[in-house]
Amino acid sequence: MHRIAPDWAKRAFALLIAAVAAVALAACGSSDDDAAATAAAPATPAAGGGDGAARVADVVYDGPEADLPTSFPEPEIRAGFRFTIGFPNPSTAVPSLVAQEEAVRDEVARLGGRVIATDAQFSVQKQVSDVEQLLAQRVDAIVLSALDPNSLTPLLDKARAQGTLVFVNDVPYRADLPFQEGFAGEIFSGTDKSAYDRAKLLAETQPGATYALIGLGIPAPMLDYKVRQVRYWGDRFGLRYVDRVDARVDTPEAGAEAGTALFAKHRDLDAVFTATDSLSVGVSTAARTSGQDAVKIIGNGGYRPALEGVKRGDLFATYWSSPHELHRQLVWAAYNALTGQHADQPRQVVLSGGRVITRANADSIEDPVG
Repeated sequence: MHRIAPDWAKRAFALLIAAVAAVALAACGSSDDDAAATAAAPATPAAGGGDGAARVADVVYDGPEADLPTSFPEPEIRAGFRFTIGFPNPSTAVPSLVAQEEAVRDEVARLGGRVIATDAQFSVQKQVSDVEQLLAQRVDAIVLSALDPNSLTPLLDKARAQGTLVFVNDVPYRADLPFQEGFAGEIFSGTDKSAYDRAKLLAETQPGATYALIGLGIPAPMLDYKVRQVRYWGDRFGLRYVDRVDARVDTPEAGAEAGTALFAKHRDLDAVFTATDSLSVGVSTAARTSGQDAVKIIGNGGYRPALEGVKRGDLFATYWSSPHELHRQLVWAAYNALTGQHADQPRQVVLSGGRVITRANADSIEDPVG
């Protein structure tokens, strides 16, 4: 694996954490966990072109998210019930996180409550301070994307002691890791299913295709998981992995830099999967300038610039999931708990409704990110 040497600063690091799919970066996952998961993945030989269709049909989704419920129960509105939800936004400068806050505000208002929102401005310490502030204001529940879940551990104890419920997305970041005590509930954003669907698309389109990965050169388990699972499902579908290059940061410019390095070394790739849509936009530029226009660039995230690139044919595909539904679901979970509804609601669910976007259905997305 080749990495573009990182030269990012602390502020860029926090921006990246917030920007990639608006997902919490769970520091609770260890390298031992990751190694065990990789070791558990069954080895699959590369497919020849002739058996590709049979292989695709045989590979059903059986990943760790397969057995999770796909929604918290939708609550009934309890007339006259008043409540307050805290939302410590990691950054109001990131479109996907703005969408999360919009979802929280809209759903809480519909249910008769109010929201106190803060802006951590990419700072882990500021988010810790914001959560402390919300607890001091005695909010009934907190809904959040955590920049660093471990930094919040002492505050989870304080929240539990005073009766404030805390709901989170993607902590832990993998559905096969233990539930992190202290949180009242969690929703996964569907990272593993996204990897499966994108690998399946390539296997259906070009059985046995050769492909490379563009990841992110940041030591965060969630970011590596996004990329590593594509390789896992690619192996299952009989695709041929060639190489991986990691970009410095999550921008089109860094994607173009990583793509240029990749295409300089490999002139016979069929496809490139990227960790995020921002990277995919840059990689598509690098493909064109490198004279490799035929390479299929497959992004991830459903960002508006990538959707436009799919429509133009610059990108082969991306993966979209609703930027609002993730936290609407967490508000449902909080309201159920506060009003005593659906006492048997699950502690963990996975976001459903995500889908691969190609030129054929790119116009169907009414809720793009950004």
